[in-house]
Amino acid sequence: MLATAATAATALLLGAVTPATADPGSAPHRVAGPEDRLPDLQIEPLSDLRVQILEGRRVLRFTAVIANRGDGALELTASRTSTSTQEMPVVQRIYQRDGGYESVPTDAVVSYAVADKHSHWHLQHAAQYSLRVPGEEHPRVAHKEGFCLIDDVRLPGASAAEPAESAEYLGCEEGLTESRSVTQGISVGWGDPYSFDVWGQWIDLTGLPLPGRYCVEATADPRGLLAETDTGNNTTTTLVDLTSDDVKVVDTGC
Repeated sequence: MLATAATAATALLLGAVTPATADPGSAPHRVAGPEDRLPDLQIEPLSDLRVQILEGRRVLRFTAVIANRGDGALELTASRTSTSTQEMPVVQRIYQRDGGYESVPTDAVVSYAVADKHSHWHLQHAAQYSLRVPGEEHPRVAHKEGFCLIDDVRLPGASAAEPAESAEYLGCEEGLTESRSVTQGISVGWGDPYSFDVWGQWIDLTGLPLPGRYCVEATADPRGLLAETDTGNNTTTTLVDLTSDDVKVVDTGC
């Protein structure tokens, strides 16, 4: 949702992180002002949950959609001066209500995804998946994944602002390992889905007591590296009953 004056008064920080997810290398860059049109990253309710055997491991697979339901686009530009540098630092473009924008440094990076079979530039720590026993603080199983953020589906329901009419962010330099810059993002009212059958879209269940009841969590921008209106709605949870070969959704929250 769009930040109110009261929210701004609490010093919402661009690039700020909460104590629960703070990364030692991260730091706020500036206080968001009322002129900023910020994105609001969320993950839509998980779907297509299933238990499968993958490369000899039992895994829980599911589809997740990273959504922008904010007042402005999430636009990220990364660049490097030499191809010998494996990671590119990310600058977030913050659009203003007067039509301009500011380019704000972040602690995020992109790197080329080879090991995970995606073959394009991924924003690292764009999302995190975890599995825990309900009521316990720490997850028993977790899987972190980089993402190429693009406009792929129009979201149902209303956003804080009118959705973009057409897709603006379409790719992440597919196959171009020598690129020196890449732009990715998610427009207002759009989402980037990751289907259950995409490589890396799973949580490893190895060693997990089964059958059992667990809470599946998916969080957008878990380290708080990006500026947005509300970091309190980045997580979606699903309560599930798991067996060695099946999953049953108990509730859409846990």
